[in-house]
Amino acid sequence: MKKYKSKKAVFIFLSVLSIAVLILLSFLLWYLIQPRVATFSKYVALGVKLVLVVFILGVSGGLFLIVLSAITEKDFLLPYGKKQITIKVLFPINLFLAKIFGWSKEMVRESFVEVNNSLFLAQGKRIKNDRVLVLLPQCLQKFDCAHKVTADIDNCNRCGGCLINDIIELKEKYNLSLAVATGGTLARKVVVEKRPTVIIAVACDRDLTSGIQDVFPIPVYGVLNQRPNGPCVNTRVDMRKLESAIKFILNGVD
Repeated sequence: MKKYKSKKAVFIFLSVLSIAVLILLSFLLWYLIQPRVATFSKYVALGVKLVLVVFILGVSGGLFLIVLSAITEKDFLLPYGKKQITIKVLFPINLFLAKIFGWSKEMVRESFVEVNNSLFLAQGKRIKNDRVLVLLPQCLQKFDCAHKVTADIDNCNRCGGCLINDIIELKEKYNLSLAVATGGTLARKVVVEKRPTVIIAVACDRDLTSGIQDVFPIPVYGVLNQRPNGPCVNTRVDMRKLESAIKFILNGVD
């Protein structure tokens, strides 16, 4: 499958930095508590030291393998642990580090989506493709269209005035489930109702980032929308990238 790597380096850099910070903090903690722990018993001190060593090796090793998986797009981790560490540990730490560097949240979120997609590609053989859901934002539809598709995608008049018709054609071509959501609440409701095994989500960086975390552990491939008219109005999506994701999920090929 064609790879989109231009923004991935930001999150990977922050992730490597996170590993270094975590190791330094662990050594600092041991330096501070070691004299007091040693007063109890040398065995207690040894036990605490071993716990810290195991923690450092486990967490930093896991984070390193995530970075390695993101770079190579090969699966080096268990399917559950990989995404859990990325979402629960890396993302919030990286946001904090990005603030120190003066980098925007948008930059980090977009990079997170690209890294998430690389991990998605890495676990491709593990993904169950029997219930594929393509989830779209309402802003892809022309804002003044009278045939609203939020409640029912079949309300589309198929006029070609926006990309909804083209995406419906992909739905029909590949026999997929397709839904349009106005926001996170409705998107979560759609996921609960349709119970997909895998999701292709089109949205802005903010909604994709929160959505990937909300539906975990369901694997999500994120496609950032294009906003030539600003956010939330007459947005677009790269149809080639969208179809490429569909073909990868269904067939494992571009």
